[in-house]
Amino acid sequence: MIRVIAIDDEPLALRQIVNYINRVPQLTLVAECQSAVEAAGVLHREEIDAIFCDINMPDLNGMEFVRLLQRSDVPASTMPLVVFTTAYSEYALDGFQVAAVDYLLKPFGFNDFRRAADRIVQRHEEHTAMKTILSSEPKTERDNALPSRSRVGDTLYIRADHRTHAVAFHDVRYVQAMGEYLRIYVDSASRPLMTLFSMKRMEETLPPDRFMRIHRSYIISLDRIAQVARGRVILNDSTELPIGDNYRAAFEEWLSARMA
Repeated sequence: MIRVIAIDDEPLALRQIVNYINRVPQLTLVAECQSAVEAAGVLHREEIDAIFCDINMPDLNGMEFVRLLQRSDVPASTMPLVVFTTAYSEYALDGFQVAAVDYLLKPFGFNDFRRAADRIVQRHEEHTAMKTILSSEPKTERDNALPSRSRVGDTLYIRADHRTHAVAFHDVRYVQAMGEYLRIYVDSASRPLMTLFSMKRMEETLPPDRFMRIHRSYIISLDRIAQVARGRVILNDSTELPIGDNYRAAFEEWLSARMA
């Protein structure tokens, strides 16, 4: 079961979210909170997989609450998935930048909520599957399953699915962090390669003249950029990825140096 909390300072809106959560069999409601401060206490005591969070709240709004969670010393593998709920559409871009799973604009019905819940379920299943695959390998094998550059400097060796894959740098589209694991999207595979590795070490492994970290969860191939618009990078396969606040200055400097 996926353990979730609901956060909204309006009692009627909170009751609606709680009712919707109870209608989705894969979700288990752990707590209903009327403030981000109250929710922080729950997260400190309980293991939570996902949160449905209002944005406009007194004292600490939902967006800043999630940003604080991401900046905290909480391990990435324990960060809950986030669905924002709000009556204000202008927050949509901010929600995208903090990598929210979905964004529900009030008033919304159960069909919209179920769409967001299905995305939570899918992400949670992907994360669980990665843990199962990697934990089934002997520890010595996992310790040696680290991506590394080849001696000729143009190949990444990735241990995934009980195999070692040789991937040319030009084949890599982008890398996504999923807790303690990485999903590496490559042209030569129909699905991303999943491996146990840190984003920091991957960032150090990839050549900096060809790859850049643009978000705590994303490293992109600079050759794949098709457009940059409203705080997002759009790759040439139409994938849209957010530019994180901590990485914006470096990316804009790189982009400005190449402006015609």
